[in-house]
Amino acid sequence: MIPLSAKAIVRDGRSVLFLSNPRDEWELPGGWPEAGESLEETIAREVREECGIVVSAIRYVASRSCEVVPGKRVLIVCFECRVDRHEIVLSDEHNQFGWIDLDGGKPANLPDFYWEFCRQAG
Repeated sequence: MIPLSAKAIVRDGRSVLFLSNPRDEWELPGGWPEAGESLEETIAREVREECGIVVSAIRYVASRSCEVVPGKRVLIVCFECRVDRHEIVLSDEHNQFGWIDLDGGKPANLPDFYWEFCRQAG
């Protein structure tokens, strides 16, 4: 069975919040659901744990199977959401955050599938 990861598209205008992971790649906040947790609940919990912010108006965008590292596929389910504030407090899981402008060029260390999800959200 393919693992599932719920990811949040958090916007500030045309920019989207990305976190730098231990592989030095940009990724969307989010993670694995806990037992009995809906994907929307997963998004709310993970964004709060990873970024220290509260999300609302969680709306499904898209999902697909992606190869996150060579030979390892994950079903990524993306949701767009609103936040109450933009004061990010990172957990130990990530070493930095950035607001990446969707109208600019895609950074080299940002996987194509995350970029496509964000552009699909509009």
